[in-house]
Amino acid sequence: MSHPCSVNPLELFKDPNVSDIFIDGDREILIEVNGELVGSGIKFESDAQTHSFAKELLLNTNVRFDLNMPFADANIKTENGKLRVHCVHGGECSENTLISIRRHPTNQLSIHDLHQRGFMNAEQLSALQEIIRGKRNFVIIGATGTGKTTLLRAMLSEVQNERIITIEDSAELNLQGSAISLFTRARNQEGLGEIGLGELVRQSLRMRPDRIVIGEARGDELKVLLNALNTGHQGAGFTLHANGIRDVITRLKAILASAGLEMKLSDQMIQSSIDFVLEVSKVDGARKLLGIRAMGDLYE
Repeated sequence: MSHPCSVNPLELFKDPNVSDIFIDGDREILIEVNGELVGSGIKFESDAQTHSFAKELLLNTNVRFDLNMPFADANIKTENGKLRVHCVHGGECSENTLISIRRHPTNQLSIHDLHQRGFMNAEQLSALQEIIRGKRNFVIIGATGTGKTTLLRAMLSEVQNERIITIEDSAELNLQGSAISLFTRARNQEGLGEIGLGELVRQSLRMRPDRIVIGEARGDELKVLLNALNTGHQGAGFTLHANGIRDVITRLKAILASAGLEMKLSDQMIQSSIDFVLEVSKVDGARKLLGIRAMGDLYE
């Protein structure tokens, strides 16, 4: 039985196995524990309390959250780690105030750690090592919460003595060593000052990168990245939302079409710049690397 939320929901992160907290008005707060969504046993007494908590989370972020700006994204630092917060204003696009909170991982898992945890088998581990050592370009596909970023981070942790530039909306990769991180910037209250992923990719090309990595490609940044890969850049990686390996080409071409690229040219760019597709998914609640395919094989 759930009871009113008399404590700060962020205290749920005291459990190191909790990665996400989901709050929907006065319903029971849900948490993700070791990849499984479960109830927390607590809730706010009203949507008004949930809204007040959202405003409290965003208090020192300079992010606007009101009826005119009903969506808010922010990164905050707490005693329980760095958190990514997303809020939806109740009464606008949702009946209730919605808050999604994800904790950025602090432990740097290697691909060997993932192998030991059953994320991949020994043959896949060897293949990933060859992809990294050979500076092959790759894309990791899968649905939300399937481990795309986890795998990307683990693969890049194998890279030594190289200048990696990561490009993200928020700090999720958190690579150690000589890695450089670039982040997007939302427009201000006057609608100015936005810096997107595409612009960051363009700027990264002037920073002598050994590898360029995009946390998630979904817009014109993909066109900029593939152009760079076609001019000699190697070892790049990015994640992509796709239903499966059979759909990855269609998804890539749709993004490139929205960026103004013709179909025939899209096919040429994809085949000549991306070497491998890595598919991750949840199987019986556990994150798994389902397969590794050469991009050329998908065109046959």
